[in-house]
Amino acid sequence: MSENSNAVDKKLKQAIEARIAIENARKLQVDTLSNLTAKLSLSCKGLDIELDNKLAKFRNSLNKGVGFEVLSPLIDDILLLLQNQETLQAAHQRELFSSVQTAGKLLQKTKGLPDDTRRTLRHLLDHEINNVQSTHDYIPILNQLINFYHHALQSKLSATDETSVNASPRMAKKLLELANELVLEDESTEQIKQIKNAITENDNVEALLQAALNIISVVVKNISKERQSAQSFLVSLNQTLEELHSSIVSTSQHSKSMGEEFDTLNKRIEGKIKHLNEQTQSATSISSLKELVDNELRSLSKDFIAKEQLERKDRETLIASFDEINDRIGSLEGKLTKYKKRLNEQRFKSLLDSLTKLPNRAAFDERYNHELHLFNVQASDVTLVVIDVDHFKSINDRFGHTAGDITLQVIAKALQKSVRQSDFIARYGGEEFVLLMPGLSLSNAAQPLEKLRKVIKNIPFKFREKEIEITISLGATQFKKGDTPLKAFDRADDALYEAKKTGRDRLCMSK
Repeated sequence: MSENSNAVDKKLKQAIEARIAIENARKLQVDTLSNLTAKLSLSCKGLDIELDNKLAKFRNSLNKGVGFEVLSPLIDDILLLLQNQETLQAAHQRELFSSVQTAGKLLQKTKGLPDDTRRTLRHLLDHEINNVQSTHDYIPILNQLINFYHHALQSKLSATDETSVNASPRMAKKLLELANELVLEDESTEQIKQIKNAITENDNVEALLQAALNIISVVVKNISKERQSAQSFLVSLNQTLEELHSSIVSTSQHSKSMGEEFDTLNKRIEGKIKHLNEQTQSATSISSLKELVDNELRSLSKDFIAKEQLERKDRETLIASFDEINDRIGSLEGKLTKYKKRLNEQRFKSLLDSLTKLPNRAAFDERYNHELHLFNVQASDVTLVVIDVDHFKSINDRFGHTAGDITLQVIAKALQKSVRQSDFIARYGGEEFVLLMPGLSLSNAAQPLEKLRKVIKNIPFKFREKEIEITISLGATQFKKGDTPLKAFDRADDALYEAKKTGRDRLCMSK
């Protein structure tokens, strides 16, 4: 009897150990799933404040290991907010559609509009614009283009020939600046380059109108492409969250169901063991005791076999379920990595000036505010310099915009090579550059800035077989206690104005 009891205890111990192993494996898999779900939620950060708050609460709940009954309403709210993003995209599309349609209809009413321009406009309004849904990165540029478009149209309708001639170069310069701000990919970059060349060759009003239409067309196509990419990712993310939601519910229900079956079996086994103990106490003979023990052990053996089968079924079901989930997660991780890489590339390009390959004004503003914040937290030496190319307009007028672009590129490379690695040089706009020199006081900055001025002056520029001397003027200041971004920049700008007023090709400082 002692041997049989030990065998029963051994089987019970093995069954308990097997169950613990299954629970540990399930916990590890659920933790992995929860970690991936939390990371996926971070990819949506920034779409909407309410969505950010819900996702943050969802991630905190996952980290705390709360039950599914707490997660379920959060998941439902998140799914609803993700669906609302599609509505937001549709609203952007309507705004963009209305803006371009208004400009297009106004132009269609113009008498004497060139046939090519009219056909291009009709195609834009009837076909291309219908599939566009804007993104926030392109809307400001597109609005500027449309404003320019209206301005050019007004010039065509009401200005005299003399006024048109005087206005055209200014409009051409503005349009070139807008074209330079566009950060596009693939064949769009080449298209914008061709449009810029066309503006340089012909800056009359009609040619500028055509160039504006061409740029709008390129931007529209890129917006449509970007919208489709973003929408595809959101749909994929939404679908995956729904699948994860369904999988968690299914796993939770399966676990609950199996737990009830295990409880029933365990209670039945415990009851039989208790009954066996009671019967052995009241047995009157060895033969009756043997028969009783044999019968109970056979019954217990069947229960243990049933429990083993149930555990095997539970294990196989869980393994199959998590294998399927892992496959989905692996596929989505690949998509997420690719999309994040693309977003990072776009952000990098959006902070880069397409002509000079220096950081642009947006990048400078970000770094400038950061340096000023650090200065306000703990005062240190930071010098701000505004740099302007002298007589740059005359280069464009005499030799064309292509020569002007090349000049800016050469100057940008020289500036970049001449500053310290810790300095930050950017193109502020047009022929103006800005330089931040952290860790350097205004007095100590004088010598390297003078050296910088001489480097630019000594660059051998040659246009149409003519040697041209290019110089720069510099205005510098140092961060002061109580400075705002505007206040510090105005001091440097005033110093630049002084350098220009007193003869150019010099450095002026404002203390």
